Amino acid sequence: MSRVIIATGKLAKKPYHIAKIERNIYSIEELCYSLVQSAQFLDTDIMDPELVAWIGTDLGLPELSKKLNTYLGKERALSDFVSTILDFAGYVSQDKQIRTRQIVSSGVGMEPFEKRAKRAGYMAENGQSYQALNEYESILDDLPEPERQMRADVCRRIGRIYTDLFRFRAAADAFKKAYDISGSSSVYLEYLAAIRFGLSDAEYVAFISEHPESYNASLELEKRVREANARYAESDDKVSVDQLMRYRDLGQETNYEIALHQTIQDMKDGYRRAKQPAF
Repeated sequence: MSRVIIATGKLAKKPYHIAKIERNIYSIEELCYSLVQSAQFLDTDIMDPELVAWIGTDLGLPELSKKLNTYLGKERALSDFVSTILDFAGYVSQDKQIRTRQIVSSGVGMEPFEKRAKRAGYMAENGQSYQALNEYESILDDLPEPERQMRADVCRRIGRIYTDLFRFRAAADAFKKAYDISGSSSVYLEYLAAIRFGLSDAEYVAFISEHPESYNASLELEKRVREANARYAESDDKVSVDQLMRYRDLGQETNYEIALHQTIQDMKDGYRRAKQPAF
């Protein structure tokens, strides 16, 4: 965001961070701009005592801070809180103030997007992977530009669907987008895992060599892979697969076919249980 002209209060030396949109602000004008731009998904998180204190001390607006303090801890005070800031600063037009208050007062916020995300999640859990991907992509297209938390979450969900489909390069692209937004170390591990499974061993080693910032994360990933392999080695699935291999090696075709069918069925049942939606 380009720096706005300061007309009320002073420019803060220390910014206030608006977590919802991952933005640092330094003035009351920048706060007003952010509130108007983000009105569609504002919630009571913005009614932050630290913000109120910052307005009073860092911006030199104790009168506004005192007014805002009266709204803290009160239910249904969000629209009044936002309107008080906009009215005091006089930075946006009266029409925009009214429109912003209407949007905030409607209480809709992110609810429509959250419902769509839940619907997409249900599709994914019930094997409708490509329908879910289409819905998630549609959500990304429709989300307000400043929104970051849901955008990162949707990208991560897309990555997991592609992983289920063994489309590891597409998964890596989605996880990378989620990481670029969120900076989450756990998302980065998912990104690196998708890279690992989408490349040959030689290609993966080359990738890590070309991306030294990935080195520590790659060590953690390899540790988790070893732990997963150890769990598998002690699992019933490993016993079943070993039995299959023995039947095959001994030429016991009938036993092999029966055991293979049972193993596949058990895996399908296990997958369905894992994907069963919780109510």
